[in-house]
Amino acid sequence: MTRTAGPRWTRKRLVDMLGHCYGFTPRGAVDTAAVAEHLAVSQRTVQRWMRGTNRQKAAIPAHRLHELLRAPAETELRSRQQAEYAREAIIQLALPRGRGVLPAWRKQGWLEPHVVTVIEIVGHPWRQVVVSNGKARSIAETKRRGTLVDVARVPTRFHAVVLAHEVMESVTPWRVHPLPRILAQGRTQVWSRDAPAVDLSVIAVAKGLS
Repeated sequence: MTRTAGPRWTRKRLVDMLGHCYGFTPRGAVDTAAVAEHLAVSQRTVQRWMRGTNRQKAAIPAHRLHELLRAPAETELRSRQQAEYAREAIIQLALPRGRGVLPAWRKQGWLEPHVVTVIEIVGHPWRQVVVSNGKARSIAETKRRGTLVDVARVPTRFHAVVLAHEVMESVTPWRVHPLPRILAQGRTQVWSRDAPAVDLSVIAVAKGLS
């Protein structure tokens, strides 16, 4: 999926992101202590990053911004490995007479159709991609977490995992990574809602996942 240019990181965008991802104080200011603890820097350093006028470019080093927006390297690696495993599984599924099918896949229901959903998360300025088995209970839980923006049904869980990974690749410049206390579920699969719209069906067709 071709990526487009990301957002301009102004001081206002930085402050908004820090507040929503790391929390606010009772007075409504960014919880700079939480940010500082996460990056192992001083609060004064975080405050320095937020100086200036709203439209000015944020005074935060690029590598520090990257640390704030992305999951730890080991989490990113695990995500890539899961997507690669899913791609290999899809190839195995195409082998004749079910030769490539592992019994565990069938037992766990991974070979049944799955649903990939993009939602706008309740109470946060983010969108999130969610993989589910498509059962009524799973869909109800997804709707509880946010407003449905787009939905696609794919042949197996493996197709769903790859599709979700492709979505996250396409929105990389807009990704955010909130603390667990801010977002308990799926915090590695969220991005700012002002990113260009994601069309699940278009991605699925382009990647041979439909």
